[in-house]
Amino acid sequence: MSLDIEPTPQSRRSILDNIERWRAVGLFVLLAACGDTRATDETGGGTTDTDTDTEAGDPSDTSTTDDSGGGMQECDPIAQDCPAGFKCTAFDKDASGLWNANQCVAEPANGGVAGDQCAIEGPDMFTGIDNCAEGYICLNVDENQENGACIEFCSADMSCPNTSGGDGVCIVVNDGALPICLATCDPLLQDCQGQAACYGTDQPPFICFNPDAKGGGQDGAPCDYVNACLEGLSCAAAASQEDCAVMEFGCCTPFCPLDGSATCTGNEECVPFFEVEQPGFENVGICALPS
Repeated sequence: MSLDIEPTPQSRRSILDNIERWRAVGLFVLLAACGDTRATDETGGGTTDTDTDTEAGDPSDTSTTDDSGGGMQECDPIAQDCPAGFKCTAFDKDASGLWNANQCVAEPANGGVAGDQCAIEGPDMFTGIDNCAEGYICLNVDENQENGACIEFCSADMSCPNTSGGDGVCIVVNDGALPICLATCDPLLQDCQGQAACYGTDQPPFICFNPDAKGGGQDGAPCDYVNACLEGLSCAAAASQEDCAVMEFGCCTPFCPLDGSATCTGNEECVPFFEVEQPGFENVGICALPS
């Protein structure tokens, strides 16, 4: 699963409000056997208040229809306004390969919470039928739609009380269909849990998300979404990178400290990650061609 975020002139990207598709392998949304969502946002199956080894109950394949007898009942994943026994989740309403709508589905017994291992039932990962509790969605599953992690939906005040000890960040993507909580991190320490890596957007904080490195994800590899790069690397705009083909969306480049200890290659230098200095991230840079 990938995050749809565009790189800026240097090596940052801003969230586009649309994740075409989040495939994941390993820990959480975005990585290990991966998908092809384009952007820079990492949904981390990282720091949570619960044991990530816990397995939730079995997924159910039931959903509720609307009062008109038509399709599934629409709902709000933040308000969780479904009838008793059901939960509101995100799904793919038109086989477009992304979470683009919300519906009520049966809530599983003993459903998993933040960080718990989970699985998705159905023909693809976008059904919304999983074994996570109300208020959570299963993301970052493998090719068998298993071994994912339950991710918290944002609360009404856009907080994330059960992610990173309450310090998680609420990211609203896919035109509002997927308001999820991501663990925060330090890109220089790469302190995410499990297989998640630390990525950045054009605004702090940095967030945990699993890599989806279909193009290799190494330094200099082409990338067109944030988590297309491996741990410790950021997807930078092609023009900012030496030997990055101009037809590429961007190329992977290392995060680096701005204290003078960085060892960037070729003509690249360690330049500030943020165009405007951000408190707490004054030492965070990336290797790029100087302006």
